[in-house]
Amino acid sequence: MDSESKKKNWAKLRRSFDDRAEAGRGSDPLDEAGAFDDDSYSNSNAPLTARFDRAEAIVSGKALRENFRAIQDQVGDQAILPMIKADAYGHGAAFATKALAQARNLYGFGVASLDEAREIRETLGAKGRRTRVMALSGATNWSDEKGQYCERFGITPTIASDEDWRRFLKGKWPERLKYHLKFNTGMNRLGISAGLVQQILSQLKDKPLEWRPEGVATHMAVAEDDGHSLTKKQLETFRGITSAVKSTWTDTLFHLANSGSIWHAKEFGLDGWTDLVRPGISLYGVPPWPGAPARGLVPAMELRYQVAARRQVKPGESVGYGAHFKVKGSESPVEIAILAAGYADGLHRMNSGIGEGGGRAWLDGRLRRFLGVVSMDLSAIECDASTEVGAWARIFGEGLDPWTQAKAAGTIPYEVLTSVSRRVRRVFKD
Repeated sequence: MDSESKKKNWAKLRRSFDDRAEAGRGSDPLDEAGAFDDDSYSNSNAPLTARFDRAEAIVSGKALRENFRAIQDQVGDQAILPMIKADAYGHGAAFATKALAQARNLYGFGVASLDEAREIRETLGAKGRRTRVMALSGATNWSDEKGQYCERFGITPTIASDEDWRRFLKGKWPERLKYHLKFNTGMNRLGISAGLVQQILSQLKDKPLEWRPEGVATHMAVAEDDGHSLTKKQLETFRGITSAVKSTWTDTLFHLANSGSIWHAKEFGLDGWTDLVRPGISLYGVPPWPGAPARGLVPAMELRYQVAARRQVKPGESVGYGAHFKVKGSESPVEIAILAAGYADGLHRMNSGIGEGGGRAWLDGRLRRFLGVVSMDLSAIECDASTEVGAWARIFGEGLDPWTQAKAAGTIPYEVLTSVSRRVRRVFKD
């Protein structure tokens, strides 16, 4: 069809739209906003409450509380600051907040950004006004505007650079906000220089008690390895900081422990030295390193994808983009299930089944490998001829943990969990 014919056809189609609108049958169907005013839509008998979920993340409030208690068992009476940044590692920050709000020894909730902190404060409401909401990195590049934001929404900022401390002090924010100081002991991301501790003590010496920080912290770089030289250096440096602070101030909270450090609580001697721990990945039921003992942790999320279709791939045929998986001529036909999810839903492309590699899914009572390339919306796994369309394949949860999928994808569970996109429906069970 030449370009002139295309123009004529389009003009004819356009006139039919206009005639339809003038006849009172609704506005232009190409106008998305007007399409739902058309009688042909409004007369539909389709149930408006129907859901057509392709992927589900089932999150358990009970599991979150069990994991909280399992962490508490390892650190005695230390206070706990659950890390619920990044939407609670993909689990739903508002849900996690409500599930843990009444937990014993809860200090508050930790997030990264100020916006995350505001959302948690709004979730807690008036009943949770005494619960701390701490922003661990969002206060960096401190400004008076950030101070006003923290003051308005009851956010506890973490001051984590030399320049930020200078600005914080100059603006007299210590008399207006509860805050923590974070020191760099060797991780070299954020943190006030460890050598400035005496200067800070001097700067606050003659100030009212309310100016003092509520807590002093650092962050461990290789917490999973208690024998690593950097771990030993960081512990030694932070002990020096805590000793200096304790000689001048009382009632200061000291904290360094992420999940890896909590699992080494005895080796690090946390009990009697620090006052607060900051569990992240372990709160969601994932041990902090491959092979780490579970110590009572249970998975807080089950991620599952629905089987959208089943087909048989014959010898010589391939599956998916690039034809990377192909049934050899000497092999029997292969039954495959097409899952209605892909990397837009959180299944990493590196889980693709090329050769003998790739991720695994739990379907019909056993592990199945992915076949071919994981695409944006669809993926394929091996199945049985009896597998039913509409069945669910579990990506992780009971019997298949995020470390397994992370290893196949060449990453870590932190990335796997936070990759579960908003297209995946969250099903919250308390």
